[in-house]
Amino acid sequence: MNNQQRIGYSSLAKILRLIILVVICNTTAAINFPAHAADAEPTLNNIECLFNWAQTFYPNLFSPPVSGTQFSPPYTYRHYTGTNAYLGVSSADNHVYYLRPDGTLQDVGSLSTWLGTSGCGEKPYPVIFIHGIASSAETWVLFRDYLINNGLWTFGGIPAYDPATGTASITCPSAPGVECTGNAGDFYTLNFTDNQGLPLDAQGGELAAVIKAVLDANPGKTKVLLVSHSMGALAAREYLQGLARESNAAATTPYRKDVAKLITVGAPHQGSFWAEACNDTSIGIPDITGSVSICDLVSTDIDPNSVAIEDLKPDSSALNILNNLTAHPLPPDVAYVSIIATGQSTLVGLIDFKDGDGIVSDTDQDLNTVARTLPQQKSVRIAVPFREECGNKIDVPTIGELGETHTCETTDIGVGGEILKNLQ
Repeated sequence: MNNQQRIGYSSLAKILRLIILVVICNTTAAINFPAHAADAEPTLNNIECLFNWAQTFYPNLFSPPVSGTQFSPPYTYRHYTGTNAYLGVSSADNHVYYLRPDGTLQDVGSLSTWLGTSGCGEKPYPVIFIHGIASSAETWVLFRDYLINNGLWTFGGIPAYDPATGTASITCPSAPGVECTGNAGDFYTLNFTDNQGLPLDAQGGELAAVIKAVLDANPGKTKVLLVSHSMGALAAREYLQGLARESNAAATTPYRKDVAKLITVGAPHQGSFWAEACNDTSIGIPDITGSVSICDLVSTDIDPNSVAIEDLKPDSSALNILNNLTAHPLPPDVAYVSIIATGQSTLVGLIDFKDGDGIVSDTDQDLNTVARTLPQQKSVRIAVPFREECGNKIDVPTIGELGETHTCETTDIGVGGEILKNLQ
């Protein structure tokens, strides 16, 4: 093998081991999603997107970050001087190659497979990112910027509902340097008009209007993918289960069969005890009455008396209706993915703890605990590390320090990687 071939045969062995590990870890949660159509001939954008993904999500293997590509026919590649590694794609067989620092070369598989894993493949449907309580489209800003600048996705903008017209319009953020069409695009980050003052079904009604606006902006597209964080998942379910309504109307909005997949992240499918305990002095937790609350633990401006907090209580009327799947079933032709954040002790009762993200337990984040018979459903657990810039901690007498990573989930690299894997 000559030097050019060695360079071309560059790229991915340690990643292979990582993928094998991921596959092993997720085997028990695997489901049979519909097979993807055969990939078209890859473009340079596809390959650059893959290289960007590798260096973003595996900087220990590929650093420092590199832009552009080098060519040594039939190979397209990047060389990472910090880790002395090469990552390349051969046009001869459309396979990805990894040349490790020790000089070991490995063919790590089909490019089409890696494009699906990295979110760099075909984009059959527009993606709508949905925020949670006391949040906004800004919760997805880091992921948005990654998709624009590294994933080479087209950002359609920020759809928002207009109560005066009962429709949604799409605008672009005022932030400088953000490429946005305000119209057709690969993905969108919506804003609810008021996600604390709106009940879940009204949030679902706004989402229904947003989906219509996105599909109207993308002629030829008939479905969307929904990626939801926290309470946003419940708004999505309200629409899918035919329970959504406009805030000023009593009639519900029927599901229009326009969703291909729902991905939920840190979703309180069965509510959150923190909503129950939020500034509720009637809950008699020994020695800590009045001090344990979602308002203290989550570093956002949450109104403990809001309609949204009421709906998030585990035994609320809204959740009892939503989780009555006999009366209001989830569409079986939609694929469902529950991304379950773990690593933080989470109160689920007066003094009872489970694993979770500090706000929502792992069990409550799993749609499978509510809907066990859906044909296209998988659950993936991701350990989300605590980061001071996004998480929060409080000291609780008799219990000790409690932390939450719930607000870190939309910027966590493990969560981001899992979302990308499921966007095809």
